[in-house]
Amino acid sequence: MQQLIILVLVGFVGYRIVRRVKGNFSWSAIRPGRMGTRMLLLAAVGAIFLAEGGFSAVGVVSDILGILIGAALGIAGAAMTTYERRGADLYYKGNAWIGGIVTVLFIGRLGYRVYEMTTASGDGGWRGASFAAGGSGWASGLMLIMFAYYIVYYALLLRQGKGAPVRTR
Repeated sequence: MQQLIILVLVGFVGYRIVRRVKGNFSWSAIRPGRMGTRMLLLAAVGAIFLAEGGFSAVGVVSDILGILIGAALGIAGAAMTTYERRGADLYYKGNAWIGGIVTVLFIGRLGYRVYEMTTASGDGGWRGASFAAGGSGWASGLMLIMFAYYIVYYALLLRQGKGAPVRTR
């Protein structure tokens, strides 16, 4: 049963990564409802990572730096976003470099954590430790970069999209 759960999670995460990479290079419609829901989900999961990260000095510094770096990348990414009107809908294309950096950080952190959890038990199984915590004190800060990036980026897209210079197709 545990292998089935892991397989489903790996499949879902892989699907979302492929969608995210594709989204870095293509036009996407601005959907305020979906973006708002994603922002809430990312904030909730980010809060879990904050709580699981512990309250060591290194962990707190890592979390704060992760949030600040993610927010700065979100602001830069929103400033470099291109908008296009297609009929009644507004579309956006983000900066591929910034989106790519955030995606690579996420994949690297996720891969390292999965590797760490499977090899630390000695038998190739999952260790009982929390997925969010673990590794070094800097681990949750790396994940918080992604959460902060998307929360800030989506918030700015929703705000800037209303008054942004728009190309007409």
